[in-house]
Amino acid sequence: MDIRDPLFSVIAFFSIVLISVLITLGVGKIREFLREKEIKRLLDEFDYVEVENIPVTKDSSNALLLLAKAYEKNGDYEKALKIYLLLEQKTPSNSILKNIAYLYFKAGFLEKAKKIVYKVLKVSPRDKEALRLLILIDEKLGKFKEIVDILEVFEELGEELDREKANALIKLFTFRKCDLNEFCHGISNFEDIYKRYPFVRREFVEYLFRIDAKKAYEVLDVYLDLDLYWNRNDIPKSDKFCNILAAKKLTKCDKKAPFEIEALKYLPSNLAELEFEYLCENCKRVFPLYSSRCPNCNELFTQKLLTKLTKKQPIENIEF
Repeated sequence: MDIRDPLFSVIAFFSIVLISVLITLGVGKIREFLREKEIKRLLDEFDYVEVENIPVTKDSSNALLLLAKAYEKNGDYEKALKIYLLLEQKTPSNSILKNIAYLYFKAGFLEKAKKIVYKVLKVSPRDKEALRLLILIDEKLGKFKEIVDILEVFEELGEELDREKANALIKLFTFRKCDLNEFCHGISNFEDIYKRYPFVRREFVEYLFRIDAKKAYEVLDVYLDLDLYWNRNDIPKSDKFCNILAAKKLTKCDKKAPFEIEALKYLPSNLAELEFEYLCENCKRVFPLYSSRCPNCNELFTQKLLTKLTKKQPIENIEF
């Protein structure tokens, strides 16, 4: 057949298309094979234990995912992890890998969690959920320089994480000199952080009570920061703290105060006392201790002080 024959041109064209399709399919199969091999190696490395008698099909995957979430919510991380690992082996996805990484993070296996997050980011470098989880892991590991690098990635993605920036600056200032030139520009002390990010007032006041109590009393909010100084014996005898001193039976005050403080002003001192709790305004969970980062939802600077009156318990006749 002459190469100038139109029929030859048609045959050649379809041959090229067919070869291209076969090459594309072949490359896809090779990539899938390498991915499955890498996942298997990863799971073997993390002591994968198969969940017995649980068939994984397309229809059962959603049910298994809900079951894993239920175990996770109840704190049964081992069972949840086994199901996630099984799902990842049968139906690989970045979503399930992120669940596995988060469980390892919650269980305290930080290096394992970090290694899995890197696997996710290798495939999806702009995955914001994975990047946020990496911030949490690096914070636990004290890798503040790496947190700053992640925050720069978020800036490139068009997202400013002011609360994470403020937290990173506090950690850098607290644990070492803030020596990251561009990130720490204009920050020479804790007060500079507070001026730039006013929502860290409580952390600033807590810091001031360690170095300059007089200034702490000037900066704090009388009621929002009450737990930080309620049990101190150096509360200034000023009009600002009139109600607090009256509630502690140290003076008289006719100014109106929140209910709990107002009640203490008139109740006998041996009848009631104040207790403090902390409400996360993001997830609405209540905690007995304050934390800059919510232990439940991991949001920063969202905990609000709650005060409540309780019956005062006598401390006599306590056996040790």
